Amino acid sequence: MNKPGYANQDFWIRMLFMLIYWGLLNIALTVFGFLVIITTLVRFGSKTELTSLNYWLSSTGVFIKQTISFLSFSKEEKPFPFQSWPEKDCRED
Repeated sequence: MNKPGYANQDFWIRMLFMLIYWGLLNIALTVFGFLVIITTLVRFGSKTELTSLNYWLSSTGVFIKQTISFLSFSKEEKPFPFQSWPEKDCRED
């Protein structure tokens, strides 16, 4: 007879990581929101594009996507800091 999932130690370790990444996701969403507001104001006020700001906006979006994939059990790989900081996904341009 197989033990239920909650009797497995890996289950509890994953739950701990999910709680940590849930907190990180909330922080990342807040940072993403501020970056969107700053980008909107810069584009509204001038015609220049800030490449570094666009990079951080894109990479934060990729981090959010990776975190949601981990939290929804779509992927087993843990996002940053267990992987390198995500680069801008060229396929989504």
